[in-house]
Amino acid sequence: MVQALTKQSALDLFEQITAFSVNDSTPGITRLAYSKEDEQAHKMMIEKMQSMGLQVRQDMMGNVFARLPGKNPELPAIGTGSHIDSVPQGGAFDGVIGVVAGLYAISQFKPQQLKRSLELVIFRAEESSRFGFACMASKVMAGQADLAKWAKNFDSEGNNIQQVLDNCGYQSAKLDECRLPANYFDGFMEIHIEQGKVLEHQQKRIGVVNGIAAPCRYKVEVHGHADHSGATPMCQRHDALVASAGIITDINSAAGYESAYGTVGTVGRLDVTPNAINVIPGDVTFYVDIRGVDKASVDRVVAKFFASVEHAKAVQDVVINVAELANDMPVLMTSDIVHRLERICQDKGVPFTTMMSGAGHDTMYMAQDFPAGMLFIPSKDGVSHHPDEYSEFEDVILAAEILQQALGELADA
Repeated sequence: MVQALTKQSALDLFEQITAFSVNDSTPGITRLAYSKEDEQAHKMMIEKMQSMGLQVRQDMMGNVFARLPGKNPELPAIGTGSHIDSVPQGGAFDGVIGVVAGLYAISQFKPQQLKRSLELVIFRAEESSRFGFACMASKVMAGQADLAKWAKNFDSEGNNIQQVLDNCGYQSAKLDECRLPANYFDGFMEIHIEQGKVLEHQQKRIGVVNGIAAPCRYKVEVHGHADHSGATPMCQRHDALVASAGIITDINSAAGYESAYGTVGTVGRLDVTPNAINVIPGDVTFYVDIRGVDKASVDRVVAKFFASVEHAKAVQDVVINVAELANDMPVLMTSDIVHRLERICQDKGVPFTTMMSGAGHDTMYMAQDFPAGMLFIPSKDGVSHHPDEYSEFEDVILAAEILQQALGELADA
């Protein structure tokens, strides 16, 4: 027997996960990938799911798989899941509700009740905050990881992902064993908060996702010359920050011209050296995130970004190095799963809309090999990656009940 989660025990579990956060004076949730808090949260989840009666395993990267066996366990399973790592000072709901809702949905079934097995996946390192790469676990599972590139990027403590994995007791040398076989899943679905305002504005409780935007990400290093801010005439400066500002402004303008296609451009991190009030900035490093669901539109913004880099080199007389961190393709969800989720919402009388996802998710890599779909629930005021992130837990349970029906249908197909 498997112990089924109730609505109250699902809420309790959500609050248990939320409690694993850096214990300091900063607001929000800080549970970076492979941090002490992240490791503790995963250990708690493993123990919880084992106590419920599920078959639990971890792979060489620390990803967690919890399986409810079906009548024919040799058949491809039907999967669901999400992540529980967070951004610094983030919200409580991002990723976590997909894990809790997925576990709730699976636990409503009995072992051998369905033809196929059901499996919950807790993906590691979905957020890019620590290493600069997003969806690291699902990329490994889909064979999309550039391990050589990962090895060259380091966290704030000077460690790359491989070193961190080994320090946590996992085996970075065996990440190829984390690749999922092509017949592992016969369907995968994820529940997530929307992280935008569409559902709230349309007064819908559920979003059925039909596609996911993909990010193009770049690390930009601008090298000028640090000089005295008072003694250096304007005509003799090689100001790395001024050069950076021009590029950043051009990215914003280029994305604005493409707004009809839903393309966006962001620079969310900028490091200035020497970062002193009386010194001209000599070096600047910043990170560019350009994403959208229309590849041609994204490519136009990327082209304008590179043109701006060349312009800044010439006008500001600085050296600029650009390293590509990600260049992913937008991903469409499987039409059969999209239509199935739409029908279930209609049958239940749930107000829903079909929509694209502007944010990336692990499901976009699961969709490389398996039929895939996603459900969104509303985010209050569209806020996410912020301490004020909030969604109604009633919507979490509603999405879990829709997922439960979809899992049952697919597992018995």
